[in-house]
Amino acid sequence: MWYVPTAEVLASGKVSVSGYRRGTNWIQGYTNVADFAGTVGVGVGSRAELFGSFLVDTRIDRDVRPLFVVDNSTFGGIVDRYPRVTQSWTGDHVGDLYLGAKVNLWSEYRQNPAAFAVRGLVKVPTGKKDVGNGTGKADVAVDAIVSKEAAQVVEVSSFGGYEWRGSADGFDLPTGALRWGAGLAAPSRSVLRLNAELNGYVPSNDTATITGTTLRAVDNSFAPLVSATENITRATVGVTAQAKNGFFGSVGVSWNAPKRTRDTAFAEAREDPFGDYYDWQVRIGYHPGARVYAPPPPPPPPPPPPPPAPQNRPPTVRAQCDPCTVEIGKSSTVTATAQDPDGDTLTYRWTAPTGTLANPAERQTLWTAAQQDGSVPVTVTVNDGKGGTASDTVNIQVVRPTPKTYTFEDVHFDFDRYTLRPEATRVLDEAVAALREDPTLRVNIEGHTCNIGTAEYNLALGD
Repeated sequence: MWYVPTAEVLASGKVSVSGYRRGTNWIQGYTNVADFAGTVGVGVGSRAELFGSFLVDTRIDRDVRPLFVVDNSTFGGIVDRYPRVTQSWTGDHVGDLYLGAKVNLWSEYRQNPAAFAVRGLVKVPTGKKDVGNGTGKADVAVDAIVSKEAAQVVEVSSFGGYEWRGSADGFDLPTGALRWGAGLAAPSRSVLRLNAELNGYVPSNDTATITGTTLRAVDNSFAPLVSATENITRATVGVTAQAKNGFFGSVGVSWNAPKRTRDTAFAEAREDPFGDYYDWQVRIGYHPGARVYAPPPPPPPPPPPPPPAPQNRPPTVRAQCDPCTVEIGKSSTVTATAQDPDGDTLTYRWTAPTGTLANPAERQTLWTAAQQDGSVPVTVTVNDGKGGTASDTVNIQVVRPTPKTYTFEDVHFDFDRYTLRPEATRVLDEAVAALREDPTLRVNIEGHTCNIGTAEYNLALGD
């Protein structure tokens, strides 16, 4: 806002800067104080802000004549905040430096019902005290701040705190003051908005006393030993224009209370100007804006359901045998020729009720017949791994081997002898080999003689 702070803080790493002119009127001495200052603030973490304000120029105009009225403590004495002013115009001189920190405890950014913060402030007495710019002593202040943006239209804020004041040497001044203020800005999110504020101070003492050397003005008038202090109340109305990039400018006017009509007998030029009760304010600067809660974006819509998987088509297979007729104990090569319309990898499984399969899980394998003749179905089943199967069967005929017919030549003996001829021995060797090859072979041996000799002779020769 303007003189009333809000409880929000800058985002971490964000910076604000400004320059302003502030005017304040006092009854004592019909005094006007104009301050020209530069400020800077920086966000620290998520809850803190550090700031500083330097009064690069403070000039004081005192209009009572003579400069002090020794027997009038109401308007002829000292201003407790500037007790050493002894001339009508101090000129342009450096003022005090203010350093502070604000800690945000509640924030609408974090969806708290309002914003709440505490602020600490230290005045470093850098003012040129020999012309009266300040007390020459440090001050410390602590404030509690509450603010809220209502309906994203009006921002309202208020604060209250206490200030511990250093007392200038040679003076008994109020050592503290209550601080307070309240204000609003509307429309709060508009480029152009109206500011209205009320703030003030209540000193801890109603009087300021000179305890040292009597204060004498440049016109040789003397200040009263005791001067009244003032409970300053400032009402400020202004207009702020702020661009979306954060740069802003403000103009406004402030009215001071309490109000007291000048005694023209002691006024400069014997006048009672209306300007005793108001002064103009102006400021320019840059502020990135307070953090504003933004609801998270809605979750993305769920992805569309995947397209239905294509229906699995079963494979096809054809079984073949080579040869398809085998003797008992012999082998046949069985082969599966399979295809899958979906390109799936196929597995194979061969089965047979009898016989032996060498590699039943291969596409091609050797099947060996058992010792039993007959037709044997050999089946192959292919599987695509997705529930699709196909089978085919080939029948292999198992037959017994054809009995071998042995024909041997006649075995002849030498004439009139019982010894065999050499060619007869060869025929007998063939017969022995056949018996060894086929243990089931039965051989009938028959013999006869020629009819040349007598029967008795042939019988005797056979013995």
